[in-house]
Amino acid sequence: MNDAPELRLTQLGEGLPAITSSFGAALAEACAICLNDQGHPQGIELHVSGNFSARFKLYWQPVTDQMLRCWNDEEFTTEQAAYGIAFMLVKKLTGFTVIERSRRGTGFDYWLGNEPTANDLPFKNRYV
Repeated sequence: MNDAPELRLTQLGEGLPAITSSFGAALAEACAICLNDQGHPQGIELHVSGNFSARFKLYWQPVTDQMLRCWNDEEFTTEQAAYGIAFMLVKKLTGFTVIERSRRGTGFDYWLGNEPTANDLPFKNRYV
């Protein structure tokens, strides 16, 4: 059986078209806090099922006391961690990426699409 590909959550710190490197790094921290809190070891397999079937080995940065104090709101931290993992999975499984955050009240959180180019028209290649 083939080894599962890796998802290195610290790569969120490289940013995405609608995610700054700073925000991506914060999402990676939230992921680390949640995975650590649940006692998961580095390299734990994440199984994806539904419209896609895949598995990935997850890796994240070490959790520090400062991170624990910063991310003390469990509900908020979990939401941010879910975004981070979802962003990585979308990119790996669909080839799409996060290209813009939606406005409050639209019923969804982020626009997904192809990596934009300088010549793209507004809303070209965007998906909800």
